[in-house]
Amino acid sequence: MPRPCAGVFFVRIPFVKKILLANFAECPENLHFERAFVRALGKTGKISLDIVHDFDYHYDFLGALPPRVGKRFKYAGLEALKKAAAGPYDLIVLLDFPKRARCAPAFLWLAREAAAGKKVFIANHLIPMPGHNFTADLARRLKALALVDSGYMLESDDWGLWADAGLEEPRLLKRGYAVDCEYYRRQPGALGTYVFSAGSAGREFSALAGAAKNTGLGLKIFSDAKAQKLPRGVEFLPLAKNLHNLRSAAAGAKAVVIPVRDGYLNEAAGNSIAFLSMALGRPVLARRTPYMERFIKDGKNGFFYDKLSPRSLAAGLARIKALTPAALKKLGAAARATILQKASLDRFCAAFIKKTI
Repeated sequence: MPRPCAGVFFVRIPFVKKILLANFAECPENLHFERAFVRALGKTGKISLDIVHDFDYHYDFLGALPPRVGKRFKYAGLEALKKAAAGPYDLIVLLDFPKRARCAPAFLWLAREAAAGKKVFIANHLIPMPGHNFTADLARRLKALALVDSGYMLESDDWGLWADAGLEEPRLLKRGYAVDCEYYRRQPGALGTYVFSAGSAGREFSALAGAAKNTGLGLKIFSDAKAQKLPRGVEFLPLAKNLHNLRSAAAGAKAVVIPVRDGYLNEAAGNSIAFLSMALGRPVLARRTPYMERFIKDGKNGFFYDKLSPRSLAAGLARIKALTPAALKKLGAAARATILQKASLDRFCAAFIKKTI
């Protein structure tokens, strides 16, 4: 074996894996996922991450985390993407279906033609119903996900709609809903004297208004549902226009209540507000369902109501008001610990990277 010449040094260059994350569905939840994905890659220099996004709104209140190695750039058409994302990549991750039809060609190219060692689809939302999303409809027509190696759907989703898009078992995996526990962490400051509630699907706020009044607490609501008849003094604000205020509103509340109509079919309704509030260490009062019982242990890390009525909700609020500061702190710590263990985006992303890369 020839010896190196004097004065010549050989440097071992570590193998760098290249990943592309396609984040075409503009919404805060997907920017939260992107942040957690960047964090999960950590400080390793052996991974280069490129992120292509289609966000028109900046979401500065969240703060995008640029990858340590790689680039983050805005989608500017398929041909520009082919140049900017020159592969091949070791892994392409498709996060949700694009919100805008302009991204459909890029999504289909990435799913079917782009060079990559492996391709994975991750759903961060329920699959759009037929007629609700152009790219999802096109994907079902073309079975566009037939060539991806695997895909993750939310556990409560309709697997049949995923099969229509070409993603079937055993390549179709399930994941739980999760929140950004780094962003939603316990906040310093005194608690307010109000109840906070948020969300739109299946919500009924009139019973909560009556319960809050009966317990002497104010009520603040963020919702895009049709305004309901509520007593004077209730603060009712649109949710979509107050996402930058969501964390502080939940963190400063005496209690967070998710009033879902009795008999509403989706057992997980309200889980996003419940989980982020628990991550903040706030006491949550939620509808008792088999799904929610997996996360909330009544009296230990949150509370349940059995019937949506002013009387039932007032009884739950009275239990929260009766907590001593020490008991409230203990319950809040237990609530956050539950979400860190069972519904953390960082935990999911770390496990995904360990399994996939």
